[in-house]
Amino acid sequence: MARALASAFAPVAARGVVRPATVPPGIALVCVGGATLGGSGKTRVAIACARELAAAGARVALVGHAYRADPTRARVVREGDGVDEVGDEALVCARTLARWAVPVVVGPTRQAAIDRAVRLEPVPEVLVLDGPLALRGRPERSISLLAVDAHRPWGVGRLPPAGDLRAPRDVLLERADHVVPVDATPAVVRWRAGEGPSLAELRETSVGLFTAIARPDRLVRALASVGVHPRAIVSVADHGAGASVGPLLRGAEVDAWLATAKCALHLAEIPLGVPLGVVDGEPTLPPGVVAALRALRRSSFE
Repeated sequence: MARALASAFAPVAARGVVRPATVPPGIALVCVGGATLGGSGKTRVAIACARELAAAGARVALVGHAYRADPTRARVVREGDGVDEVGDEALVCARTLARWAVPVVVGPTRQAAIDRAVRLEPVPEVLVLDGPLALRGRPERSISLLAVDAHRPWGVGRLPPAGDLRAPRDVLLERADHVVPVDATPAVVRWRAGEGPSLAELRETSVGLFTAIARPDRLVRALASVGVHPRAIVSVADHGAGASVGPLLRGAEVDAWLATAKCALHLAEIPLGVPLGVVDGEPTLPPGVVAALRALRRSSFE
């Protein structure tokens, strides 16, 4: 039955790859979509693209999405905003990109966010969209990037409800200008308060793992690849958490908790009793993608 439903869902999924939104003429566009329903690393790729463009001197803005949040108007995300106001991924984008002075915009709809972004002063030369692989009426100066898990690029290889593939594989590849593999292997650990063990030292530490992501197994495998094996794992729905997880976390016999930057946002108001470490790693953009971004930036001056 699940496979039959997946077959019926395929045309709907294929149409959903291209989203109904428009960008004014004169502004270049980078669309970053994910191959699976969560866990592809698309937001990390979007951040890397915005950072690369900003470092090259482009005026760039990132248009995020406010999953499980309810922005009543299109707005620029501030570092001190609440998760319930702007969403966890947009907040991570804003905090990460602050040092490059890249604004992050969300809104009640993607079009509302785009409309707000192009009214920024100074006007952006390039918009990076976190979420859609392409827009209808695709601008001439645009590129579409498909983020995939470096180890399981197509998830379980099937469409919902049988699997987690966002759309048929051939449709995704046809719409994408470049495929960007994202390795989830953590490179560093940052402690929320004070100093803590290094990533290597965590191999000998009793740690727990908290996740609010679609594919926690991906993070578990990534930690295992560097020799870190959590003693306890607490997972909640993607983008969701709440005070109810507090007792579970405090009741675990661990010396520290680990989480991604996005997941850690959901623990900001929850006393854990032990240190919280944020594990992170930066995706490496393939040379072809870097060249395409630089060409897009140059074209904005022609």
